[in-house]
Amino acid sequence: MQKFARFWGYHSRVLPVAPLSFLRWLLCPLLVLACETPEPDDRPLAQVGTELITEQDYRSFVAGLPEWTKSGAEGSDQVRDYLQSLVDRALILRTARAQKVEQSAGVQKNMEVALRLKVGQAMEQRYIQPAVSVSEAELRREFAAQGWERQFKIAHIFARTQARAEVALAALQMGRTFAEVAHEFSQNRTTAAHGGEKPYYYNRINAIPAVRDSLFSLSKGAISGILPVPKGYEIFKVLDERKASYEQMRPQVLKAVMRERLQARRRAYIDSLAEQFQWQEVAEGMDRLARILHSGTQEGDKKVFHLSEADAATALYTYQGGAISLGEAVSHSQFIRQGRYVKDSLKVASYLERDVKVPQLLLMQGRALGIDQEPAIADWLARKKEEILIREMRRLATANQKPVTEQEMRTHYETHPRNYQTSSMVEVVEIQVEEEAQARELLSQIRADQQQAAPLIALLDEIRKNEREVSALQNLNDELAVYTWLKQRLNDPLGAAQVAAEIANAAEPTNLAETYIARQLAAVHSVRHGSREIGGLYQLYWHETPSFGPLVKAAMEAEVGALIGPVEHHGLYSIAKIVGRAAAGRQPFAEVQKRIEHTLQRNRENELFGQWLQALRTDAADEVTFFDDNIEALGQDAP
Repeated sequence: MQKFARFWGYHSRVLPVAPLSFLRWLLCPLLVLACETPEPDDRPLAQVGTELITEQDYRSFVAGLPEWTKSGAEGSDQVRDYLQSLVDRALILRTARAQKVEQSAGVQKNMEVALRLKVGQAMEQRYIQPAVSVSEAELRREFAAQGWERQFKIAHIFARTQARAEVALAALQMGRTFAEVAHEFSQNRTTAAHGGEKPYYYNRINAIPAVRDSLFSLSKGAISGILPVPKGYEIFKVLDERKASYEQMRPQVLKAVMRERLQARRRAYIDSLAEQFQWQEVAEGMDRLARILHSGTQEGDKKVFHLSEADAATALYTYQGGAISLGEAVSHSQFIRQGRYVKDSLKVASYLERDVKVPQLLLMQGRALGIDQEPAIADWLARKKEEILIREMRRLATANQKPVTEQEMRTHYETHPRNYQTSSMVEVVEIQVEEEAQARELLSQIRADQQQAAPLIALLDEIRKNEREVSALQNLNDELAVYTWLKQRLNDPLGAAQVAAEIANAAEPTNLAETYIARQLAAVHSVRHGSREIGGLYQLYWHETPSFGPLVKAAMEAEVGALIGPVEHHGLYSIAKIVGRAAAGRQPFAEVQKRIEHTLQRNRENELFGQWLQALRTDAADEVTFFDDNIEALGQDAP
C-alpha cells in the first residue's frame, strides 16, 4: 500500500476534471463510509483516516454513474480516477462535519425541505394513490357521459375585459358573422386574422376547466355566451364536429379521470388532516401578505416585494402545537418568492395550498406514523445530507470569487468565436397535409395562382419602388383567395407594418407573390400544430430535423424561391416554398453577454474549488492510504 503523498503526482494531472468529480459525488452519493472489517471478497482500496473505501463501495459508486460522467481511462488508471472521487468525497464530508457545517441555518433549511419532500411522496404513495382506481366499465361510462367522443373545430373571440366581450357578443346578436366580429374585436391577433378560427380539432382534455363543460355542451354551429378565462373572457363558436372512438380516446379519458379522482382524494385526505391537526388560517397574516404582494414593484410578469422582520414573523397558519409564519410560507413557495402572478389572489391561494399547507400536513402525519424514522427514509435522508453538505462546502470554498468584468467577457467572446456561432438557417413556408395527393394538388395550385396573380405582382413592384402606398393592396378584387388573406392582414396595423416591411425587403415581386399564395394556403390547409396561425412561415435549423424530418435537408439544399416536396415524415406530407436563408454567423455580444458572464463565473468557481480541494488533499496526505495491490487487481478484472 502507499500513502497519499506518493499518489499525489498522478492525480494532480487530472485536477482540471474537479467539476466532473463534483458531479459524480452529487449524482451517485454513497452511504457514510464506515470503518469495519471487510468481507473476504470486499477488498479495501483506500483508507481516509479510520474510514475504509472498499471494492463494494467502489462498485456501487461506478454502477450508478451516468454515461457522460464516466472515466476515459482504462484498467487500474480508471480505478484510480474513480477512487480519487471517493477519497475526495470522504475528505470533504469529514471537513464539513469538523466545521459543524451541518448545523448551519442553510443546511438545516435544505434538510427540512428534503424531509418534507420525501415524507410527502411516501404519504402520497401509501395513503392517496392506492385509494384511487378506475375500472374499464367506469371509463366507458365516463366516455359516453362526458362526450369524450366529440372533437370540435372551433373559433373564438378573446377579450381582456368583460366590457369588450359584451360589445362583441352584442354584435353577434345583431346578426354580424362570427368571423367579422372576431376580426374586429378579438384581442388574440393571430386567430383574429383568421376570423377567430383555431387550428386542429379539440377534445375535452384540450379545454381548460373554466370553459370545458360550457364549450362541450354546444352543438355544431352554436355560439357560447361570455366565458371567463384566466387572462380575460372568451366567446366560442363550434365550426365543425367529428367523432372519435373509445379506443382512440381511452388514454386521454383514463388520464383525465385518474387526475380528477386523485385531486378529489387528496383534497378529502388533506381536509381530514387539517381537522385532525386543527389547522387554521390567520386572517391578519393573510391580509398582511395580500397588502405586501399588491404593493410590490411590477417587473414584467413578476413583482418585487420586501418583507420586514415584523412581516416575516407574522403568523399565517396555526396548527396543534405550532405555527407557520409569513416568512416561512414565502420561502416554501417558489412562485410567491419570485413574485410570479401574485396579482391573482386565487393563484396565491393555490400556491399556499400546494407549497405550504399540503406538504406540512403530510409531514406532520408522516411523523405521527413514524414514516420519517423508517430505515429506507433515514438512509435516503443521510445520503441527501451528504449531497447538501458537499454543495455547501463548494459554496463556502468559492464564496470570495471576484465579479466578472465586461472586459473579461469581451475578451472571452473574441477568443472563443465558435462558442457563439449561429447555425445555418433557411426560411420556408411549409404546408403539411395528410395525403401525398393533396400535397401535389397544393403545389399545382400555388403555381396556377401565381400565373393569375399579375395584378398583385404589379402592385408589389410599384409599392417596392415607393410609387404606391401599401394600402393600394386593398383595391385588389377577390378573384384569388390570397387577395382576401392580404386584406385581412392589412386591416390590422401590426399586420400592415409587417406587409410593408416584407415588400421593402423583397428582392423580386413575383417570388413574394408566390410566398403570399403559399402562406394563404398554409393558413387554410396545414395540419402542423400552430402552422395556420402563422401562415406556415418557419425558420429551419439543422437541429430541428426531429420535428420537421427530411424537409430540413431538402430545404437547406434548395435554391431561394424554389417549391419543394412532397416530403414525407411520420405519415404526413410537406411541401415548402423557400423564402430565404442565412449562413452561419456569430451572435452579437449583447445577446450572449449574460451567458458569457455565467460561463466565466462557473470557470472561476471551478478554479477556486480545485485550489481548495488540492489544499485539502495536501493537508490530509498522511491520513490517506491507497492499497496498490488491490487497485491493480481490480483494474485487471475490470472489463
